[in-house]
Amino acid sequence: METKRTLLLSALTLALALSGNPFVAPLRATEETVRLKTAVDRPLIHESGGESKVVIKIEVEGCDQPQKTRTPLNLAIVLDRSGSMSGGKLEQAKQAAAMLVDQLDKEDILSLVVYESEVEVVRHAAPVRDGHREIKRLIERIETGGSTALYGGVEEGSRQLREFLGKEKVNRVILLSDGIANVGPCDNREIASLGTRIARDGMSVTTIGLGSDYNETLMTALAEASDANYYYVADVEKLPEVFEKELGELKSIVARELVIIIDCPEGVRPLRFLGRPEELKSEKETITFSTLSSGQARELYLECLVSNSALGKINEIATVSMRYADTMSAKAIETGKTPVVVGYSKDTDLVTRSIDQAIAAEAAIFANAVETEKAIALADQGDAEGSRRQLDVQLKVLNEAYAAAPAAQRSQLDKEIEAVSGAREELNSDQLSKEQRKKLTNGSWMLRNSKRSN
Repeated sequence: METKRTLLLSALTLALALSGNPFVAPLRATEETVRLKTAVDRPLIHESGGESKVVIKIEVEGCDQPQKTRTPLNLAIVLDRSGSMSGGKLEQAKQAAAMLVDQLDKEDILSLVVYESEVEVVRHAAPVRDGHREIKRLIERIETGGSTALYGGVEEGSRQLREFLGKEKVNRVILLSDGIANVGPCDNREIASLGTRIARDGMSVTTIGLGSDYNETLMTALAEASDANYYYVADVEKLPEVFEKELGELKSIVARELVIIIDCPEGVRPLRFLGRPEELKSEKETITFSTLSSGQARELYLECLVSNSALGKINEIATVSMRYADTMSAKAIETGKTPVVVGYSKDTDLVTRSIDQAIAAEAAIFANAVETEKAIALADQGDAEGSRRQLDVQLKVLNEAYAAAPAAQRSQLDKEIEAVSGAREELNSDQLSKEQRKKLTNGSWMLRNSKRSN
């Protein structure tokens, strides 16, 4: 029976490869809230070519649907009002915050915290109710002060959230800063640890870095600790757009605490998630996304090794399932297992033609995120030559992927090649500028956290 099943799967995969289509696992929909889709870059593996690497693409999508109700928001806006924010920066930040207030419902919770040398609670956590106008007056009165007590500001923001903390709400700190923490705990690890503790209690921290003087390593670590968002805003005029984007995502959340489970059989070993820092320790791995919004897609690329002992014998190289809290129905949802299937052939030309070049190109783009972090680290250490060599390797890989990529993926590869080339050229002077470092960090973060609106 098992032999017949294996032959059937191989025949099906072979037929799809011959027709130019990769094998894609069936689309799974659960109450039309979240969809799960899987595919592989190599639907056919050479049967006698030795152990083989396969990239599994996993995509979850929040279904684009009208919402009769939405999850209540529990927000703490934390604004840096240190001296460097004087003038246009603070005015634009205040305008963006006021715009956000206008879009909140009466039952949403809002607190407002500002910081410089000291931390001040301008508005304690409370429902907005009919207080939109009064809240905006409080925002308008904010003025600049002294130094940057970033740690204390975020800590107070989380303390305000705790007043109304609940699983039925989206509990988020929105931090805006243009400077480096220099009052209170200032070490990156200490502040990242604060983000981890906040996340452990069911809250998250979106960070907005303004200009070229803030610490992007710290800001990305804070956001990443809780699977929230990070924005690099070079132009102060863009702040209202950023606040609008953030609020739009928060107001359209359809699933929370989404856990993706990937289970590989004996003979298939997960190697790494491309573009992500997680260390893989077993054949069963999980990835958690804190939220998923309507119309939003999040992607994972898992590189696996099919061992010699599995070649020609194991067609189902993994199963993928998920569980999440459905905000529409207020139910805990758990899906069945979606199989990830490959076939085998001794025909080298057929195996080559079956490669899904779109997924191969996307995998190269995601892998480039981690490689870029390596280049940044080398530059930070003063090893400009090592950073240049690293970037040269990246350019070679990206250009090779570009040569075989379909048009849709070439556009993104163009952006990656342009960013890496720009950094490589700048390093001829032996250092990265603040702006270039932030551009690279932002691009790497966006890929690692793989949030895309359809």
